[in-house]
Amino acid sequence: MVPLSPKWIEPVTVFAYVMGMKFSRFRLGSLSQRLSAADIVFYLMPAIMAVLVAGTLAQADLGLYAAQKKYFSSFVFFWGVVPLPGGFLLLSALSACLVLKFVFHSEWSLRKSGIILAHLGALVLLLGGLFTALSAREGYMVIPEGGDSPFVYDYHARELLVFRNDQLAHTVPFERIEAALSRPADLPLGIVVRNSCANCEIKKRAEFEQDFAENTDLQSFAQFMALTPKPPDKNAEANLSGFSFTMRGLGEGQDGLYIAFEAMPKPIEVTQGGANYKLIFGKAQRRLPFSIRLLDFEKQNYPGMTMAKGYSSAVEILDGTGQWHALISMNAPLRYKGYTFYQSSFDQGAAGETTVLSVVENKGRLFPYIGTFIIALGLLLHVLIAFRGRAKKEAAA
Repeated sequence: MVPLSPKWIEPVTVFAYVMGMKFSRFRLGSLSQRLSAADIVFYLMPAIMAVLVAGTLAQADLGLYAAQKKYFSSFVFFWGVVPLPGGFLLLSALSACLVLKFVFHSEWSLRKSGIILAHLGALVLLLGGLFTALSAREGYMVIPEGGDSPFVYDYHARELLVFRNDQLAHTVPFERIEAALSRPADLPLGIVVRNSCANCEIKKRAEFEQDFAENTDLQSFAQFMALTPKPPDKNAEANLSGFSFTMRGLGEGQDGLYIAFEAMPKPIEVTQGGANYKLIFGKAQRRLPFSIRLLDFEKQNYPGMTMAKGYSSAVEILDGTGQWHALISMNAPLRYKGYTFYQSSFDQGAAGETTVLSVVENKGRLFPYIGTFIIALGLLLHVLIAFRGRAKKEAAA
């Protein structure tokens, strides 16, 4: 092979660069055209329907929340040891195909404007669904009659709250507590986690055979109770989460084994360095920018029965200096500042009536309306253009 002289190096380099650009453009153009082909959608739709059927059937064994997380809100799930595409991956592929088709391979003309609008509406629906899946948050509020609350409790997430002199000092998610079992974690007050369970069974301390309290003093609830794991409930909201832990360096009478679980009758209280600490474990909560006060709860029964026919809550919105009344019933939710409040349940006990409101924060709730309107407008425009073209042909004939 004859080596190239310096005078040939520059022309050859330029030629290779230009040919490389043309080759890259050819490859990218071919790939874009293939991915935007209509048959890709027909290949994806059976897979989407199969995942939908599998996730629906799995709800009987896993429960609604677990099945949704595994099949619909995942990119990949495993059937045994075989990885399969999840709902997010399939819908992302479908969205990518539609975007490529819409942007690079649409016939941008007045004659096809109706079809273009219909495709744009479909993209708005898909992207709106993705935005909702990533940003929407759900929870519930429990408000006794005559009381008010600004807090929304999560259905599934749990957390440990540590108050220092009645001021919130630490918030520890349950996932971080579980991770502390396998790797060290910097938890407040020198907490060392001994065991944790997403769904716990509370046993009497005397009946608990395997005891982490050997040579360790039992403190607070751990003196009488112990936590053991049991299989998760199909209804994720019914799980009772908790964990056992030890604390050292607090002083005599405070060092030892503790347990924390949801709905503890009272918080764990300790002192360290002259400060008072309270530990509360339960469902994760977030604060609304306003409060809701329950003025009156009304329940209507079927004639001659104690079964509820309907129930509603007369509430008052407390937002800064403004106050106004609203009614939330089973088929009439309240919408305010991006939040939607549904009448979910109630409790009638000796202490009085309590309402339970489901709360949904969904900043993308307008996407379905916008997307549907664009699709309808596009189909109507397509029909009008086709009708006008046919009328011109008949007139010319």
